[in-house]
Amino acid sequence: MKKLALACLLFVSVFAHADELTKEETCEGWANKAEQFMEVRQNNVPIHEAMKMTVGNFSRGLMLRAYNEPVAENEGEKQAVIDHFAELIEDECLKNAQ
Repeated sequence: MKKLALACLLFVSVFAHADELTKEETCEGWANKAEQFMEVRQNNVPIHEAMKMTVGNFSRGLMLRAYNEPVAENEGEKQAVIDHFAELIEDECLKNAQ
């Protein structure tokens, strides 16, 4: 539960100064958000609880994408899924920002 509360605080603070960020910094922020969302998914938090942590349509869509993935069997696999999802989102963001 502490992780859930911490994640909520991080989501709010990630984009507090979005107007001052470069595209790389913005995409890194989205990658961090994706990592947090996938961590929530891999911890098997019910989706109705997870959706309370999202603000905005893009964040909701990102959370739903995380929930389209299955929960991995062990901690090593979970971390690999989390890392892959964050990298995927950052790559997509960078491609779309060009």
